[in-house]
Amino acid sequence: MKNRPTRPERTPGHRPWYRRPGGILAAVAVLASFILWIYALSGVARKDPPDTLADKVYAAEAERRCAPYRQTVDGLPPAPAATSPEDRATVLGQANATLAAMVVDLRTLGPDNDADRVIVDAWLRDWDRYLQDRRSYQQVLATGTDAKFVLTSDDGFIYTKSMDNLATVNDMPSCSTPGDV
Repeated sequence: MKNRPTRPERTPGHRPWYRRPGGILAAVAVLASFILWIYALSGVARKDPPDTLADKVYAAEAERRCAPYRQTVDGLPPAPAATSPEDRATVLGQANATLAAMVVDLRTLGPDNDADRVIVDAWLRDWDRYLQDRRSYQQVLATGTDAKFVLTSDDGFIYTKSMDNLATVNDMPSCSTPGDV
């Protein structure tokens, strides 16, 4: 008679992991985590940023129109090159006039749908506010006071971030706020 291996004797509390509630919960948690990461990394969960315009023609045309204005502003002497606050105010006035003309030009261009129109109108209102802040700064500099440029804010919200975000997500880099101040 051959010797048969004997099964190890199980104690009453010893069960495999898949027959215990804790083991089942751990397996479900690991599987759920794995599925969540597959979903997140697959691209299925990806959404466009809220400022993404559906009208790609508008975005391309806006970039085309902003580019020469931006080149003009970028071609002006930088702020550190100014010999006095008054000198800086003169250059800033030229930049402000250029940017104001850009905003007027952008207002003649309209997106082809209502949702984009709402977004663009809010963006252009922010441009108006930005230009007003720049003009106020220019007036202070024109008095000979060496002041720091400060944006108006609502409870600490820096509105130029949303302006630049719209320009970035819609591939309109020339339509972002210049760093000349």
